[in-house]
Amino acid sequence: MALNKQSIRNLNEKSVLRQIFIGGPISRIQISRNLDLNKSTVSAIFNDLSDRELVVEMGQGESTQVGGRKPVMIKVNPKYGFTVNFDIGFHHLDVMGNYLEGTAFFYQRFDTTGFDIHQIIALMIKTVNSVGAADMVQGLLGISVAVHGIVFNNKVTYSPFIDMEDVSVYDELTTQFEVPVIIENEANLVATFQRDFSRDSHRTMNNIVVISIHKGIGAGIIIDHNIYRGEHGEAGEIGRSIYTMNLSQPQQAEKIENYASQDAILELIKQRKKLKQLNFAEVASLYEQHDSVVVEAIKDFCSYITTMVYNTAISFNPDAIYLSSDLIENIAELLPMIQAEYNQLPGEGKTDIRLLKGAKFASLLGGCSAATHQALGITEQQLKFNYSLKKAVPDFDEQAI
Repeated sequence: MALNKQSIRNLNEKSVLRQIFIGGPISRIQISRNLDLNKSTVSAIFNDLSDRELVVEMGQGESTQVGGRKPVMIKVNPKYGFTVNFDIGFHHLDVMGNYLEGTAFFYQRFDTTGFDIHQIIALMIKTVNSVGAADMVQGLLGISVAVHGIVFNNKVTYSPFIDMEDVSVYDELTTQFEVPVIIENEANLVATFQRDFSRDSHRTMNNIVVISIHKGIGAGIIIDHNIYRGEHGEAGEIGRSIYTMNLSQPQQAEKIENYASQDAILELIKQRKKLKQLNFAEVASLYEQHDSVVVEAIKDFCSYITTMVYNTAISFNPDAIYLSSDLIENIAELLPMIQAEYNQLPGEGKTDIRLLKGAKFASLLGGCSAATHQALGITEQQLKFNYSLKKAVPDFDEQAI
């Protein structure tokens, strides 16, 4: 009976903390109503969370229409602790430090051209040791690592761009730091970002697919509010789907990401225009100037992406498909072009196609969510986080998101 009571108490505590995450600032009476819990139960749980400095009071709210005392409002204490979140890119390592409720206080990109996995891990360990936030109650709570490849049970089983040399990033980091460590596929973390940081509160996030378009192409699939990984973590590898194939030579089948990834498009334009360097802003500028090479390449890019969107929509029938792409963010016309092409294809009840804004930081913020869930032991319930990068990225335009 004592064990049962303790289990119920733990479940109630997690439910109360979740209410503070998703509804804060919120009053105890509102939590009691939302969860149908006794007021004294909620107050006892709040007092325990407050003693641990997980939550803080922040003044009074508005009284009800019938009057009475104004309720005391509660929110998550951002200074309870922080997470450090990485994205291992092709030639770079991104890192972000986030307070408990999601606010970023640190961001940096390291050039890792020529680095092997040992050097990358050493840089990660050095960075975690150097990243700190003042006046923390607990300090470091967790670490996440986004990997552009297949991850199963915190182990990288396939990495197309970086030789992992059978090194376990998870083991290396857990040996150094006594906190939860999450190793996850980049597209899955981008989908986690959309689910947990989204400001589209009126839109359901129960069943969505996020197509992450970078050097490769992957899909983060959320079904019934949870990441769907497949039997061995390989779900969502849509960039490896076959685009063209000669049946007499199946070993020479071409993957669609060879044509449709952002790097493939940039490389194509560079070759045709004989350029040594090219970035997304420059592509956008050339497109606005109606450069024939760029216009043709972008038209093909939209067709490739539309093909993947259509196949994804009929395969999973999600509430919405989000496109995470720096290129699409830089050229405003691309999303309407993709939507228009998609709507011309066969089928009824077309899926809503939307742009995931903030692609550059999405995997890091999704990692913040995953690490925080693990650190708090709230792995089966949704939390909502604060999307603010101003402290970490001074020139960040939050109004554009």
